[in-house]
Amino acid sequence: MCENSSGSPESESSQDDWQKSFDDPETSQFNGESPVQISERTRALHCNAWEAFLDRDGRVVNESALRKAVFKGGIDCKIRKEVWSFLFELYPFSSTRREREALAAENIAQYGALKMRWKELLKNYKPPVDPDVPESIPLYLRECKNNQINNTVRDDVTDGLSKEVVDEEQMVFLNLTAKFKADRQPIEIQKLYSSIRVIDKDVPRTDRGQAFFEGKGNQNLLVLRDILITYSAYHQDVGYVQGMNDVLSRFLIVLGSEAQAYWCFTNYMETVKRDFLDDGMLDKITHVRLLLKKMDEQLFNHFKANGMEDLLFVHRWLVLTFKREFSFEDALTMFEIISSQHLELTSMEAERERERQRAKQLEIDGGEFHAQVVEMTNYSFEVFVCLAVLEEYRKSLLRCSEVSSVYNTIHSLSMKMDLNIILMRAEELFYKYCRKSVVDCFQVVDLDTKDVS
Repeated sequence: MCENSSGSPESESSQDDWQKSFDDPETSQFNGESPVQISERTRALHCNAWEAFLDRDGRVVNESALRKAVFKGGIDCKIRKEVWSFLFELYPFSSTRREREALAAENIAQYGALKMRWKELLKNYKPPVDPDVPESIPLYLRECKNNQINNTVRDDVTDGLSKEVVDEEQMVFLNLTAKFKADRQPIEIQKLYSSIRVIDKDVPRTDRGQAFFEGKGNQNLLVLRDILITYSAYHQDVGYVQGMNDVLSRFLIVLGSEAQAYWCFTNYMETVKRDFLDDGMLDKITHVRLLLKKMDEQLFNHFKANGMEDLLFVHRWLVLTFKREFSFEDALTMFEIISSQHLELTSMEAERERERQRAKQLEIDGGEFHAQVVEMTNYSFEVFVCLAVLEEYRKSLLRCSEVSSVYNTIHSLSMKMDLNIILMRAEELFYKYCRKSVVDCFQVVDLDTKDVS
């Protein structure tokens, strides 16, 4: 699972062809100097490089540099679990190894109390009778119960925890405190029951091709179910939405711990949960549409002329972070690169690129100062990845004159795209947008100056 794919012959441009396109002003979509070079896509962050980020007590000494390293090459599978625990806020970057052991015990106790509470409430809950929906235990649950074994995923508090950090007496205190906190949190049991019915439809079809979930009666399906129900019980502003199972399965496979997967999933959902609501996802798709119009008006107008300007086909890309478009390992790499949050429009890299472009524009204008007057939409990096895919296959898309042909083209890309080419193109588009936003600012000021004169 630790090997990256080497690309696909179906891609419309090889890495060499893609780099050459920057040098050809007639064919390039990327005019101007490119700060992105092929060589800058590095190998995955490996063990020795990771250890160099830690001081002798286990603190991460340079969070910004670590995020950049993850962005540039992803993470080697041998250390992915450890790095994800920081990337997804299970532990603070400034925490020591000893502090993390204490936090791990606390996390396990808190998760266990949260799960126990909804389980107890469900035991006494009698759902309303719905004659249109026959009550029966889902097949996969019956199979799992008939095949009861010790769970592959374990959260034994003593596993990997030093007795010097967490002794038996302290665990009793942690469990009591966790139960007290869990009992104070409200649960709408009827709403939760409705969510469980949807969860039970999605769990048995989650990543069954992966060894972690394959096979009849796989106990890890019960773990996946318990985490999804626990999240839904205590986050009823969003509850459970289809697609969350695919997001969570990544964390469960990588981390191998029920409690750790729950907390990392919960932290991640805090940043993206609006995308699982109708209004939030429509806003994200609107961002893709606006960015396409700004960066490639020809392709945007082609979609518009043929009734395809809604770009709803990017919905799956966004909600699952391209999980269906790449191999499982490459999709993990894409997920952690986007989650590194290294390249955002509010980042230092974006501001440096805008500053370089301002200097060029000032030189062109004879050194005359212009105020920045155009605000940028805060496009997240995955929006640039969506645009990168459209740009990489724009020739094929421009040949499509019907909605069905666009969808067929889009679906045919699954498992055929080169991850590095898409990431480099997305990075270049990001920097081009930064430069273009500065040029637009100067042009607006010039227009205002002409109007005044």
